[in-house]
Amino acid sequence: MELGIGPSFAAEGYDYKGEGHGSVQNANFVLDGQRFPDVFISVGVPPIQMLLNKNPPAARWYVVFAADEIVIAYSNRSKFVDQFNKASQGIIPWYQVLANPRVRFLRTDPEQDPKGYYMIMVAKLADRYYGNSSISSMILRGDRNPEQMRPEEILRTLLATGECDAIVLYKHEAVEGNLPFITLPSQINLGNPTYADSYKQVNYVLSSNRTVYGQPIVFAVTIPTPVKNMNGADDFVKFLLSDAGQKILVEHGFAQVHFTAGGDTNAIPPDIAPLVKKTGNN
Repeated sequence: MELGIGPSFAAEGYDYKGEGHGSVQNANFVLDGQRFPDVFISVGVPPIQMLLNKNPPAARWYVVFAADEIVIAYSNRSKFVDQFNKASQGIIPWYQVLANPRVRFLRTDPEQDPKGYYMIMVAKLADRYYGNSSISSMILRGDRNPEQMRPEEILRTLLATGECDAIVLYKHEAVEGNLPFITLPSQINLGNPTYADSYKQVNYVLSSNRTVYGQPIVFAVTIPTPVKNMNGADDFVKFLLSDAGQKILVEHGFAQVHFTAGGDTNAIPPDIAPLVKKTGNN
């Protein structure tokens, strides 16, 4: 958003300003009245569902516009770089490297960021895929291990400064950051819709007692209510869905999807509605 979509959209005459945090944290900012964005983008639908479920709703609809997958990014400065390189080539198991107690592996808080609970799901799927129920515990050492959890917005900085050896990223983050990364099998990376039924066999229970199930990773957008700059928000969403916007996303490592909409699809702006397939409540 900050390196591609934002500047390109601003070139059309708008003053673009983005703010990035974990999507659950961003949703809570909106619900608590700490932020009033014109456009809200989340990883996965659950954070937007939080806005839809508020009374009165803080948003009414959403559109899924891109897909991604989980990867393990690592630093070329790491003293374990040879092992990471071998893991990226499939010579040694990736989880064997992360299980090394001397490897500094960081991820986000699952209570604040979908990437946090996605990594937990990836680890659980790895248990099943490799037939070894101890993999997840060896890698994570607890779902909310404080030694591994850091804010989403500083993970890449910590990797760049050598304060850790590896971090959890979406593929697009590793691509645009020009970082070496380990591609995980499609059966566990949450990036292949073919394995959607398998992904949903794992889950994470948030502290709110809401259960989030594994599913292919998608990015969704909505225009919250109330919105201050409806014209700008409307044009931004259309730009995301345009050929120019999609080309930028692909260049930054995202995967394209068929645009689908959910929530109260009758509330979708009339110039956006024809671009998407409605899957929610009509």
